[in-house]
Amino acid sequence: MNFTQNRVLNVLSSSRNVRDFYSNNSLKNALLQKAITIAEFEKKVILVRNLKKASLVERLLIMQKAAKATKKVSAKLGIPTEFFAFLKNSDYLFSFFKELKRERADINTLRQSDVYAGYDEHLSILEELQKTYFTMLKNSGFYDDISVCDEFEINFDFIKHYDEIHLQIDGILSKFDLEIISSIAKKCSVFLNFTSSKFNQKIVSSIAQISGLKFDIGKEYTLNLGQKEIVSQKETSKNHTIKIKEFSIRSLQCAYIFDEVSEFIRKGVDPKNIAVVLPDESFCETLVNLDENNMLNYAMGKSFKNENIYILLNALKTSLDDGLAYSFDDAYLEKSSSLNSIISLLNYFKFPSEIYQRLLENYQQKCSFERFSELLWDIVNTLEISSDINEILKNEQFVLKQLLSDNEFSLDVILEIFLMKLKEISLSMVGGGEVTVLGILESRSKIYDAVVIVDFNDNLVPHPSQKEMFLSSSVRKKAGLISHLDRENLQRFYYESLINRAKFVSISYLSDEEHIVSRFARDFDIYKDEKYPQDSYLQALNKESANLDLSLRDIILKHDFFSYPLSFSRLDTYNTCKRKYYYKYILKIGGYRNFADETKANEFGSIIHECLRAYFSKFSDKFDKNEFYSILKSYKNRINLLDFELFKLKLDEFENIQNEHFGSGFKVIECEKTFTSKLCGIEITGKIDRIDRGLDYDLLIDYKTGAVNEKSFQLAFYEALYGKCESCYFSFFDNKFIKNGSNLDTLKECINSLKAEFSSEVCFERNPKACAYCDYALFCKKELK
Repeated sequence: MNFTQNRVLNVLSSSRNVRDFYSNNSLKNALLQKAITIAEFEKKVILVRNLKKASLVERLLIMQKAAKATKKVSAKLGIPTEFFAFLKNSDYLFSFFKELKRERADINTLRQSDVYAGYDEHLSILEELQKTYFTMLKNSGFYDDISVCDEFEINFDFIKHYDEIHLQIDGILSKFDLEIISSIAKKCSVFLNFTSSKFNQKIVSSIAQISGLKFDIGKEYTLNLGQKEIVSQKETSKNHTIKIKEFSIRSLQCAYIFDEVSEFIRKGVDPKNIAVVLPDESFCETLVNLDENNMLNYAMGKSFKNENIYILLNALKTSLDDGLAYSFDDAYLEKSSSLNSIISLLNYFKFPSEIYQRLLENYQQKCSFERFSELLWDIVNTLEISSDINEILKNEQFVLKQLLSDNEFSLDVILEIFLMKLKEISLSMVGGGEVTVLGILESRSKIYDAVVIVDFNDNLVPHPSQKEMFLSSSVRKKAGLISHLDRENLQRFYYESLINRAKFVSISYLSDEEHIVSRFARDFDIYKDEKYPQDSYLQALNKESANLDLSLRDIILKHDFFSYPLSFSRLDTYNTCKRKYYYKYILKIGGYRNFADETKANEFGSIIHECLRAYFSKFSDKFDKNEFYSILKSYKNRINLLDFELFKLKLDEFENIQNEHFGSGFKVIECEKTFTSKLCGIEITGKIDRIDRGLDYDLLIDYKTGAVNEKSFQLAFYEALYGKCESCYFSFFDNKFIKNGSNLDTLKECINSLKAEFSSEVCFERNPKACAYCDYALFCKKELK
């Protein structure tokens, strides 16, 4: 047995590759070689004397101070310097400066590349900001992963522990990275392992430049950098067993994954050597929900956004932002006539009213870290959370404490910052199977026997690079910076490597009016998978369910229409659609209840009624728009914003029309008054919006925020309730009084006709003309989907 210290260091692209390295070599009868990630390697091989590395919060605060000290940062670059807004935009600055430094480029390089000088003023501002930031950073005793490029030295005390360093090159190395590697190669044997493909020529040309060697496309190389010698080379393999299948429904690809994985295992492939690749990692949520047998394990983890504590905190923030009134009601979903999605969620969590009230009182106030912590844990303690979630919350709380030590914010801003940080967290998923689900970045350097890739669509493979904030693609290319094409080609390289190294590859994609297969698929020898039709995969995902009888049938029965007082709404419902009457008044099925803006739109009419009642309880013979607006304003959060603004525009005209009406001798004597009476021997009841008394007669007024049906029995019905009077509508849409188009005699004929009709069985038939806005249309027409 060899107990001599192993002095070989392997530098790999990801933690997953490091774990796999140790797993694959653990049974060898020798001391294991050491393996670390390239990020960890960089931390160990460089050092900065007399400076401390700045934390994320420290560098953020220093960058904000630098931005405030730099003229025109906000005006010209569109980056606000107020902290909270700056926090959401600072990533652009850090990534821009980091890329310049690591590519050994400066602002002058960009000026020379910008032939049209279109960026000159912007570049000058950025140059000043960068200098100010570096000065402030160093004066504070810090360095960061940007300034380290100017402050570093090689840590040869670390290097001397190794005789050989093997680097697996998968991505793009910056000039700074190559500079470090070249310096180390002078003191230690450095071996670069890489593949030369038509898609990664940017990094291959960089290696060629520092080694003075030429590398052919389509080969795998091991290079001794210090000796500038190719140690080994071989042709890259090319996979000819690649099948592809299209789906018209995206989720059916989940069934395809399960079927293909099962097929691979039947062929003898070890589940540990099977990978499922998701170009869009958010598809993981759909896959998890359908993976009932825990066949898969998920490398990307799950988003913290799906945790109950995040959902609750986010719901509270939305509710407090809108100033919603909330009081816990265990029966809210059952008894509320209109629903608010956020209030429904808070009731679902049984969130205590007293804590909500404290949050509401403090929401716009300046808040100390101690006060925020107290409120946060009051919220957290309303839920049962795991120890892992508890630890995450405490860690993020600690980061926030650093931030608040130099800044003072209101509670609403602190809560949003806290949620921004939580949203970025990914949680490990445990308890899955041996088949790995991963994103394309996690697949670097990996060799799997069998691979399934879904969503192989043109919009995802490769995934479009994000738009640069400061520089165009042409400027970036001329300055030698990484271009959008370089980034997209790197993704193509990852897919190419993964596919060609595997024995079996199955690819699927979505095909519809908006999605086509990726053009990158043409680079491979692919054949269509036509083994099973789509319906087979659909059937595989189907759950056991009840059989629904969707046949249309007549509803005929005996019903006592006049067993209790008749209201106009009940009469009108029956005259409009007998089937709707059956559902609403006989089966007593509640109407459809909307969420959010739909509810706001539907509440508009009732809120205007409520505001007018409140106003006319104080003023009976005049209308003052300012007084009325002060009442209306208190309901603003319950009204659709567009409806609110449109109604405001009509207030001047409404004021003139009402005062002209009052000027002719009318005054308001009742609002929202309920009456009962008898008509044709039956009891009737109803609520009248407004009653005005004139010099010669009383006038009944019914408000309408929507269309007015002048032939409706409504006003005649109210006249029968009230007695001797006249009646009219007031249309808020047209801003005018509209005369009654019906009469009492016609209403009596209708009542007497109904008496005769209900003396025997009645067919509650459906009126197709009334279906468009009916609450019961879906199940009435049997159009359940």
